Amino acid sequence: AASGRPRGFAGGRRGFRGSRRGAEACRALVRLGLGAREAAGLRLGFGFRRGGKGPAVVAGRLVACSAGRGGEDRGPADQTGSGASTSENDGDPWKATQVATTSGRGNLAFSLVSVAASLGALETAYLSFSKLFAGSVLCPTTGCETILESRYSEILGVPVSVFGFLTYAGVAYLSREAVRREEYRFGVLAGTTVLASVSAFLAYVLFTQFSDETCAWCLASCFFSFSSFSLALWGSSDGDPVKTTVPPFLVSPLIVSALVVLFGDADGSFASEDFELPYKEPVVTTESTREALSLVQKMKLVDAKMYGAFWCSHCFDQKQVFGKEAMKDFPYVECFPSGFKKGIKQEAACEAADVKGFPTWVINGERIEGDQTLEDLEATVNKYLVEKRQDYAFE
Repeated sequence: AASGRPRGFAGGRRGFRGSRRGAEACRALVRLGLGAREAAGLRLGFGFRRGGKGPAVVAGRLVACSAGRGGEDRGPADQTGSGASTSENDGDPWKATQVATTSGRGNLAFSLVSVAASLGALETAYLSFSKLFAGSVLCPTTGCETILESRYSEILGVPVSVFGFLTYAGVAYLSREAVRREEYRFGVLAGTTVLASVSAFLAYVLFTQFSDETCAWCLASCFFSFSSFSLALWGSSDGDPVKTTVPPFLVSPLIVSALVVLFGDADGSFASEDFELPYKEPVVTTESTREALSLVQKMKLVDAKMYGAFWCSHCFDQKQVFGKEAMKDFPYVECFPSGFKKGIKQEAACEAADVKGFPTWVINGERIEGDQTLEDLEATVNKYLVEKRQDYAFE
């Protein structure tokens, strides 16, 4: 070459960095985790050892191809980031190997974060849809409805699951980008810090305020958020571990404190053993239809009852479907007529009916969980009326 450099030297346009095949081979070596010393012994025909540069040059090239994508189309300065960093790594082949290894670790970690966050987004999307439209969730354990309908299930009137879905979805997107571009990694760490902080707070509520209940969806969300946070920390620690770890653990208490303010009482009784939610009967405001009034009368003939709790939003929605005029004869059983307090049990009638979630309908012995449409309830009631051969024409 006119410059006196061998054609295989890192700065040569037609050497290793200028060769697409050479760049691909270099990245392949990094993915395989080959150390600089092993790479130096390979003769692939792309100028690894041309000019007798040995391990140092190979190490520098390993760093160059692991530092960013599309290196084969850039100049020497663009590929290395700066001439100083290139010379430092050229002089220390083992440091170059360490950089390649940590880069691979980061890519793996953020790929796993993307998977965990995507699963969390799917879960919270289902919970949000059920909360807003479906009325009840499928639950393999007892207690899901009780917890997911409690006052801790909403923030400023918006379901917590909606905020969870938006955060999980954002983390999933950022983590996919972080595999290719390191500047996205701070955003992933920030998002997973929020997820882990909120999950830690809600886990505390779950085990202190609802110690007798088990919510599979809540536990799954905790797993997804804590896993994402741990993986994000692991993938970001290839630089300065202190700078990576300290900010999340400083921000997390602030997030938890904000949640305490949102959910707690002014006197701080939220987290105390004396926490109590006084009974307050919701006021039904809708007008009753003729169909609703007729259905209430039919229900008396088949011993139909709806078991609920005063703080359950779906129970209130069910009452709104029937209307205020129907409440006079509505077959409703309140499971917490004295209010809710830690350790308090349901009313004996609710215990006898083995109520696990709200609302729960029991019609002639048949159990139906979740709020129902008038049409579905009438179909069930009519089925038993026919069996009893009752005249169910009401005016």
